[in-house]
Amino acid sequence: MKKIFVLLAVLMFIIAACAPALAPVPPTVAPTTAPPATQQPAATQPPAATATTAPATAAPKAPPPTATPITPGVTAAPNAVKIQFWSALTGASQVATLQRLMDNFNKANPQYYLVQTVAGNYDQTLQKTNAAIQAGATPDMVIGNPGDLATYDTAGAVVDLTSYINGADGLSAAQQSEINKSLYFDTWNNKIIGVSWGRSAQVLFYNVEALNAAGFAKPPETWDDFDAVCAKVTTPTFSCYAFVSSTSTFASMVWSRGGNYASADEKKAVFDEQAGVDTLKWLKNAAEKKYAYSPSASFGDQTDFGNGKVLFTFGSTAGLPFYYTAVKGSAKPFKWDIAAMPRGPNGKNNVDIFGPSVGVLKSNADKQKGAWLFIKYLLTQDAELDWAANVNYFPATKSAIDATVALDDAKAKALAPAFPDYLPQFKSGLQFFATIGRREPTAPAWQAVRGIIANMNTAVFLQKTGPDFKAIDPAEAAKEGVQRVNDALASFGK
Repeated sequence: MKKIFVLLAVLMFIIAACAPALAPVPPTVAPTTAPPATQQPAATQPPAATATTAPATAAPKAPPPTATPITPGVTAAPNAVKIQFWSALTGASQVATLQRLMDNFNKANPQYYLVQTVAGNYDQTLQKTNAAIQAGATPDMVIGNPGDLATYDTAGAVVDLTSYINGADGLSAAQQSEINKSLYFDTWNNKIIGVSWGRSAQVLFYNVEALNAAGFAKPPETWDDFDAVCAKVTTPTFSCYAFVSSTSTFASMVWSRGGNYASADEKKAVFDEQAGVDTLKWLKNAAEKKYAYSPSASFGDQTDFGNGKVLFTFGSTAGLPFYYTAVKGSAKPFKWDIAAMPRGPNGKNNVDIFGPSVGVLKSNADKQKGAWLFIKYLLTQDAELDWAANVNYFPATKSAIDATVALDDAKAKALAPAFPDYLPQFKSGLQFFATIGRREPTAPAWQAVRGIIANMNTAVFLQKTGPDFKAIDPAEAAKEGVQRVNDALASFGK
């Protein structure tokens, strides 16, 4: 790990010496695709099937990205403690909403002055922060995947938030009881290294009208139910399931069959056990029976769903507005909704939970206290509702969840003009989010092996071997996948 950081630091200094000074650039325009979601490469798109299985490293070795400073809407008070906040959220609504929350905090707490810098996407922010740690010029706060925060902690740069959470200016017992800590607090090496004020989930999207027309009153609760629906609705012109190789979907499918994706200590993969093999068998069977197909275009599952060509897709709830747009823009719009992952005989319904976390990097007592107080503010109901409505992440506190469920269209529109469009589906997600949500491993190495699992799923589904993955039999593929992942985990940071 130390070798990686040293190499990154050397590279940063070389680039800095050769490149001209960079002037601040304005915020990026709104994206046309879903914003990135933590724990998977994109909110609605899986890891590319062409990912290699080279040994994982702690950070990319590409040149650091250009940072984009965001101009605060509030002027700093004299002698205010300046807190630099690096964000990995690049969508226009994400940047604007985060800045609005910072401005609100700065107004109410003039002794502090938070400044947002968009450091790039998640990978770029990881790279830039690693280099900053080695250069001794870190930001005071940073947004990233939980695994990214664990990487920074391995370098000794992260503040343990436990004492802040439980301290005099922390969260009361009542406030803490409102938060599902296993979903929203990032625990690593017996420390709380990050907190999230909004997560998303991998869920089942379904066409309500097509499902009802086939004689089914509700979405499938079991995999047998799912297969029964597919057997009835599949025709040469209408598919049951749009397969997109997603590590998050695979993990959720394994859990739904009573299995585990990783060992309890997160040091190795264990999806070569029966639940993992059964998941791959199901994928192979779905392809053979023509229940499922693999869209050729990026976000083709969303497009085909919107055009009424497929009944089911699996995707992130961060993509709700994009599904809404796809359905609304079709020739025949229809009613649609979301549901949890079906379950097997030995498993339970679940949803895979992911989303950005914020960590505090070591600086001084004043900056660290101000950084914590901003996190505390993010967990207030007003801030949570603003974030939920404009960024489409599910809030962390029960009071904010209840307030969201109670919203009518007028109140939702006041928060965000487009929020009423997909508010029913957002509320559907809230019903099961906090009760059946599960998380993938926090250990940093796991973020780097997602491509291996995506390649495995694709090889089995398409029954096509290649340089990135050889086995196509479910049992053999699970064995190869676990071996490749464990080899990569063992070599991480070396």
